[in-house]
Amino acid sequence: MDDEVHIASFIVRLRPDAEPALESFAHAWPGLEISARADGRCILLHECAGTRELLDCMDAALAINGVISVNLVYHHSACRDALEETLAPLD
Repeated sequence: MDDEVHIASFIVRLRPDAEPALESFAHAWPGLEISARADGRCILLHECAGTRELLDCMDAALAINGVISVNLVYHHSACRDALEETLAPLD
C-alpha cells in the first residue's frame, strides 16, 4: 500500500468559553492547526496519514466541553510520492 497523505478541513462551532481548550487541543494534536476563527466558530486544518486518524481527530474535538459541532468541509487524499513530485511547466 502506498504511503497516503490526507488533508482535511472542518468547521467547529463552539461556545466562547471553549476557545482556550480548542486552542490547546490544536497545539497538542499532530498535524492540526486553527486557520480562522470568528463568532463562535473556527476552521481546523488537519494533515494526517489515514482516514482513521482524521475521524479520531474529529471525535476528540467534538468531545471538548463547549464544542457544539464538528463538520467535515473538505477531504483529499493522495499518495505522498505524488504530492512531492515536481511538475514540469506547461508549454
